Amino acid sequence: MDILITGSSSGIGETTACQAVAAGHRVVLMARRAARLQALAEELNGKKPGHAVAAPGDVGQRADCERAVKAGLEAFGDLDALVNAAGTWVEAPFAEAGYEEIERFVRTDITGALQISRAILPHLRQRGGGRILHLNGLQGLFRQRPPVLYAAVESAVRGFCESLRWEVADQGVHVGLITLGSVANAEPDSPAPAVLLHQGRRQRLSRGEVAEAVLFMLSRPFGVNVDEMVLTPLGQHW
Repeated sequence: MDILITGSSSGIGETTACQAVAAGHRVVLMARRAARLQALAEELNGKKPGHAVAAPGDVGQRADCERAVKAGLEAFGDLDALVNAAGTWVEAPFAEAGYEEIERFVRTDITGALQISRAILPHLRQRGGGRILHLNGLQGLFRQRPPVLYAAVESAVRGFCESLRWEVADQGVHVGLITLGSVANAEPDSPAPAVLLHQGRRQRLSRGEVAEAVLFMLSRPFGVNVDEMVLTPLGQHW
């Protein structure tokens, strides 16, 4: 499978790319940090030559999205799937968030999700099918608590996936959503148990566990769509 993975210079996107290549898939790496992206591509190609290509870019920029899809098609001749793991964060309460912070958040998490999907969709339709998978936060599902901006953007991505699924099903395009609880995103792929536990209860997921869920969804037979997977640590209280 040839997979375009956004947000792949670090975090869940990077781990997903590593697991995908280890499983024999080829990946197009897209993220804004060009130097880190190129280093990761070289690392992956050192293990499996020709299995990774770096396509630096920002999902919030239309031209970058189109360029990443083009890079994948030129490198591999095909793209089977998109995994959108790009995202950002604003911690401040809504009334205190700066306008530039809000704009950046919306541009990356909402506009970015729309644009990268739009960029790859014509190819998936032309080839007779494929998969689009977005990673989302739990506050897109449970909206009763802050941070407000996070609930807003994750709700938008949820609505987009739920509607797009119906629009493109007849063209063989599968659209899925992975809704995530708390993730140890800044820690190693498989951190020490103490990192994931609090007072003996599992409070965070590892990046490796999320990547495994991504590859499971991508590996379903043609015609079988996992509409959504909600992945949470057992000890998380909401």
